[in-house]
Amino acid sequence: MAREITTFRGELRCFACARYLGEFESHPDLHGRGDIHVLTPESGELPQHAEMTPDGLRCSRCGGRALVEFLDRTVEEIVA
Repeated sequence: MAREITTFRGELRCFACARYLGEFESHPDLHGRGDIHVLTPESGELPQHAEMTPDGLRCSRCGGRALVEFLDRTVEEIVA
């Protein structure tokens, strides 16, 4: 029996100050809709980055809401 696993990967930007906040990855089929992993770049943490708060992702610099600027969706078929 095959199962499809969807992965979303994208870039985050602050709505208030327009700073680039890094990249994220999400696996909603495996972990639910709230599954968001903010990825740390190979060169180390960015001076401003997305932080998870009770209200969602926010900019570490100004506290503005983090928005998805670019989104890539991939679907992988897993045979169990």
